[in-house]
Amino acid sequence: MKKSILILAVILGQMSFAQVSLEKNRLMKDGVKYKFSDYKTVFSNPEAQKAFAKTRTNKTVGEVFAYTGGFSLGFGIGRLLAGGNKTVYVNGTKQTFKAKSEGWGFVAAGAGLIGIGIPFALAADKNAKKAVAIENGEAVAFQPYFKVESAGNGIALSYNF
Repeated sequence: MKKSILILAVILGQMSFAQVSLEKNRLMKDGVKYKFSDYKTVFSNPEAQKAFAKTRTNKTVGEVFAYTGGFSLGFGIGRLLAGGNKTVYVNGTKQTFKAKSEGWGFVAAGAGLIGIGIPFALAADKNAKKAVAIENGEAVAFQPYFKVESAGNGIALSYNF
């Protein structure tokens, strides 16, 4: 009896250490941390490799939009803060006038780009979890569902997948 419990404990321990998991933007397998670029050595299942390749693509596209949007947002806020009065010298005469706020376009563009990057980041997270589940042998099933929603002045039935 004691031998069978010991063998069962060892088998369960090996199964838990052999699984792939995500930890702070790193892949973990057998207690070793891997970068996202080393996913081909971590995943042995071709479906999992394909799903994780989508993760890397979505992550890269999302980061490009997010970084560009963050720069534009910061640049626009900097221009708004640096605004104020402008002084112009005309024929030796000093003239001061109120400057236009020229940073709102950058702020709006930055917020829009960040908003575009968010769905890519969410898709990357979803695909990463899917790849880990496929590699670990967990069930990844297609689960469509119906949802009743209000559509303006009526009710709608939507099919979500």
